[in-house]
Amino acid sequence: MRKIIVTPGELVAYAEEFETKGAVYAVDYRYIAAALGVAAYDEKTHTAVVKPVRPPAIPQTGSVVYCQVTGEGRRAYQLRCFAVEEGRGPSELKYIVSGVLPHFFSDGEVGIGDYIRGRVVSTYGPPIVVSIRGPTYGVVLSRCPKCGSVLRRRGSALYCPNCGVEVKRKIAIGHYST
Repeated sequence: MRKIIVTPGELVAYAEEFETKGAVYAVDYRYIAAALGVAAYDEKTHTAVVKPVRPPAIPQTGSVVYCQVTGEGRRAYQLRCFAVEEGRGPSELKYIVSGVLPHFFSDGEVGIGDYIRGRVVSTYGPPIVVSIRGPTYGVVLSRCPKCGSVLRRRGSALYCPNCGVEVKRKIAIGHYST
């Protein structure tokens, strides 16, 4: 296996020679490096993998992110994403990323101020698109809309221990504390 350092815009391989994975993009049957990284060439399987030196600034498609709901529009909730799940647990993002949660990607209700665990569906635009479909995605921490204290879980609903308000939320199974 041969390894070399590549810079953004540098030719990694031709489409006839290698299949590529990692931080590359295709232009006219050529694969070009998209980031500073190490290209590993495997001559037996004819694959070239470019591993970036630094992780990307925004979470990639398929990543699990932690966000706070900051607003609600007609078509989507606005999010402020602050952490990404890696290996053992969540790690803080270097820069806070704005995101959206379209109503058709939420299986239940979320409220403004809720902290959610979601999966990145698309990174095409400046706001990333997040989904909370699935049992392990949803609200991980919520506050009472009346008094502001942390809500506790009671079955499939959340209630306030101070004022007794009960709210319905899409709860992330195995992740909601208290």
